[in-house]
Amino acid sequence: MRIFFILFLLFFSGFSSAQELYINTEPASLIPKGTKVVRLHHHTIFLNENNEPGSQSSAKLLIPQISYGISKNIMVSAAFQISNNPFDINTNSRFNGFKFYSKQRILSTDKQKYHTRLSSFIKYANHGKWNMPNYKFLLNNYDIEIQDSGLEVGLIATQLIKKLAISVTSGFGVISNKTSDGIYDDENFNSIHNSISAGYLLFPRKYKSYKQTNFNIYFEYLTSSILSNKYPLRYNKFMSTFAPGIQFIIMSRSRLDFGYKIRKGDMANEFLVKLTYIIY
Repeated sequence: MRIFFILFLLFFSGFSSAQELYINTEPASLIPKGTKVVRLHHHTIFLNENNEPGSQSSAKLLIPQISYGISKNIMVSAAFQISNNPFDINTNSRFNGFKFYSKQRILSTDKQKYHTRLSSFIKYANHGKWNMPNYKFLLNNYDIEIQDSGLEVGLIATQLIKKLAISVTSGFGVISNKTSDGIYDDENFNSIHNSISAGYLLFPRKYKSYKQTNFNIYFEYLTSSILSNKYPLRYNKFMSTFAPGIQFIIMSRSRLDFGYKIRKGDMANEFLVKLTYIIY
């Protein structure tokens, strides 16, 4: 009975609002205390092959991740990354970085079919020598999610209105260009990252059981702006990405995401698949 009670709580509370389980950003909601969530990301970045010899048509990244609810107000996540190196002569896959993430609840209000969440977050990423230009997947873009090192802090606000969930994220980041051998490619620089995400629950039309499969659609818009006067000249000072996606939630316990990132200009686009599973 206990497992069914937990499933009921997840389905009709924190994890319930399936349409706010965004593919590219985090919602302001937290996972319940004591809950573990494991996730496997697979990213394919379609490159334009304008780098050094050894170039391949795509970069492939595999990212295992685990999250844990420390309390109702704090959750943490850790992930590491394995990828090929499409711009090197040796293109074998290898370890190329790790990330830590923490989210803290600030505000939570609930009404029938409506809720509001506000949280803060801290994100740290270290990708070592992948900070060097000839190792980057995105030559003219910085991204601590997949290739750069840095620290980011910010706020997330999420509003659920029946079957629609809208979330806004704003973060301030310090991007480091220090490599694993201690060499600086360029000076560190400051940046600001903003996003707006919308998710809509298409099916089921009415909830009858946690066993029902949810089908959600997402549209997300992400931007990054460099604030510093001194920054690597190869980077665009402003970057934007449009990211549609679809999602299946099975038995309120497993989740399968498909997303596509369309980056502004001639930047490489990206296809991603995420598989998520809850452990009680």
